[in-house]
Amino acid sequence: MKKQLTILTGILIALLFSFSSCQEMMVGPEVDNSNETNFRQMWEKFDSHYGLFLVKNIDWNKVYASHLPMAKAAKTDAELFSVLSSAVHILDDKHINIYTNSPALTDYNSGLNGHIPAQEDFDFKVVREKYLTEYHEETEDFIYGKLTPEIGYIHIESFHGEFSFYEKNMEKAITALSSTKGIIFDIRNHKGGSDLVSRHVAGRFASSKKLFMTSKKRNGPRHDQFEAPINWYVEPTGKSQYTKPVILLTTSTTISAGETFTFAMRENDNVTHIGTKTAGAFSDVIAQQLPNGWIITVGVGDYRGSDSKSYEGVGITPKIISENMKADVLKGVDKTLELALRRMD
Repeated sequence: MKKQLTILTGILIALLFSFSSCQEMMVGPEVDNSNETNFRQMWEKFDSHYGLFLVKNIDWNKVYASHLPMAKAAKTDAELFSVLSSAVHILDDKHINIYTNSPALTDYNSGLNGHIPAQEDFDFKVVREKYLTEYHEETEDFIYGKLTPEIGYIHIESFHGEFSFYEKNMEKAITALSSTKGIIFDIRNHKGGSDLVSRHVAGRFASSKKLFMTSKKRNGPRHDQFEAPINWYVEPTGKSQYTKPVILLTTSTTISAGETFTFAMRENDNVTHIGTKTAGAFSDVIAQQLPNGWIITVGVGDYRGSDSKSYEGVGITPKIISENMKADVLKGVDKTLELALRRMD
């Protein structure tokens, strides 16, 4: 998820707990908390803000017509959750969530049957214990080191946090690995974060300025109303750039700002992309609390690659496909990493 979601969700959850602790002290107008109202408010929030109806060719009015009767007929929270989940599942968007704040109900993540499965084709513990010969951990999400005396390695799990953190630690990593003949940059479990960070980090490997992405956000009630597009360029950043060969590793769990980073890195002439295609969920999101306290997240943007194509719901396909098998990972073998090492020879 993008940083905006993290902040908004935190605020909403804080408000929710505040309300729960103070509700006996406060008296006000009764809120319409019917299942119908909760469905309508969710549908309306998507109708007015979601940025991908046209990209995905979704008839949202048809979804309303088919699901409103089901919402009216719902008798329990579980039945309402099923109706709301069914409606947003049609969008096939991994940035959509329904947080129920209920121990009796699960939360919902759109795509992949509504849930994010455990990653089986990558385990950083295998890389750390079986392959790294040098290892420096700035945080659990930011690690760099060496696989051999000549091959460097960087593993970043997210771009959440302050811009200055990545600026400072990328300088450390690039300096430490400057004498290597190549670097493997591993984002196979990247959770997203800030696009500004992804652009800066990719710029440490750039030798020229290139367009890598355009983005635009909904700003009106019609599904085709957007702000003017923003052009995103990758260009040299930091004190120096690493322009020797770099291999970028991704999987289907590489999401959001990890994917915009992939867009940027692929524009650098020295980068080769290996692994499996990314998650296909790029947009910034906003969050809203429904009358019953549940929180929904809504993607508001339309992000495109430098080729002007949308990769939402599709993902970015690597130049070289390589997928680890669960059985190999359990045995401590990372065949995709081994392929990348061979490519560096």
